[in-house]
Formats: sequence, C-alpha cells, structure tokens
Amino acid sequence: MAEGFAGASTNRILEGFGGSKPTMFRHFPTKRALFEGVVARIADRWSQAVDWQAIPDHGPQGWLKAFFTRTAVWILGDDNIFVGRMAIAEGHAFPEVGIVYRARALDPLEQVLAEKLRSWSAKGELVSPHPEQDAAALLDLTLAGLVNRRLYRLGEVPDAEELAAYLEQRIALFLQGRGRYVRTMSKGAVGLPFADLD
Repeated sequence: MAEGFAGASTNRILEGFGGSKPTMFRHFPTKRALFEGVVARIADRWSQAVDWQAIPDHGPQGWLKAFFTRTAVWILGDDNIFVGRMAIAEGHAFPEVGIVYRARALDPLEQVLAEKLRSWSAKGELVSPHPEQDAAALLDLTLAGLVNRRLYRLGEVPDAEELAAYLEQRIALFLQGRGRYVRTMSKGAVGLPFADLD
C-alpha cells in the first residue's frame, strides 16, 4: 500500500510479513495476483462494516441515513482510499483493481440499495421506477464527493456531525425526487408541492 503496485517488490513484501517466495507464489502465482487478493480482501469487508441487515427499517429516511453513514465511514478508510488511488494511478496497466473492487464491494452495495428501493416502492413509501438506476445514482449522490475529496486530499475526513449533515442533505434531495410528488406527477396530476413531502 505504501509503495503502489509498481514500487512494491516481492522481496520487500516478504520482509514486511515474513515467509518465503515459494510459499507466497504457491498462494499467489504473480505479484498481480497478490494485489488482486489484497483488493478483494479490502472489498469483502464492506458487508461486515456496513452490516445493513442490522439496520431497522422504520422507513426510507432513517434506514438510508444509517446505511450511508456506515458505508461512508467504511469507504473513507485508508484501505479503500488506497484502492481508489491505485485504480487511478495504475488503472491503465492494472484494470483488475477496479474490476475486482466493483464486483466485490460496489455491486453488492448497489444491489442491497436497489432491493430496499424496490421494497419501499411496493409499499408506497416512495416511487422508484428503476431501482437499479436509482441505487447507482443515490450512491453517486451521497458518496462520490466524499471519496473524491479524500482521494485528492482536498480537506479532512468530516467528523461525525459534518458527515451526518452532508448525508442528510443528499438523502433529502433524493427522497424529494422519489416521494409522493413524483407519484402524483406520473399519474398526470399537477402534484403536491415539495413542502407537503414529510
């Protein structure tokens, strides 16, 4: 992580944690495979860190706030930022970084979110005609700015209060666009004013 893919030699890696080259190459036949393994291990931690099944579902706003708070804290951690920086710096030569991370962490997060949007739509709590697209958009809306600022060192990681305010604003924007107003508009009515969206 300190040296990046190109700068990290297998000798230095082995010095850091012990072991022999034959043992390492038995598990990871190439340095590329070793880095893929590191990225996969980091990505797989999303499930435990977010623990979305333990979030009580008392409606979209509360669930989304808890989900995105947990997700943001996890994704802004040093390991995930390392993966992001590596994907930017080495992505042209090592596209597996982004592919593995997306498949192991981002796609499952999107799937969880899409399923919740589908469920809330079925209950009439919001309107999400395309849950998968809405899930991707909501992830971008809530997390992309935070991650970009951390990747490019454009300020400190927000404290808990700042993070809560940041996420609440973005979740409110999303819910305003997927609340009762949209449902009435989709039926051809004039719709309710946003002030009526409680």
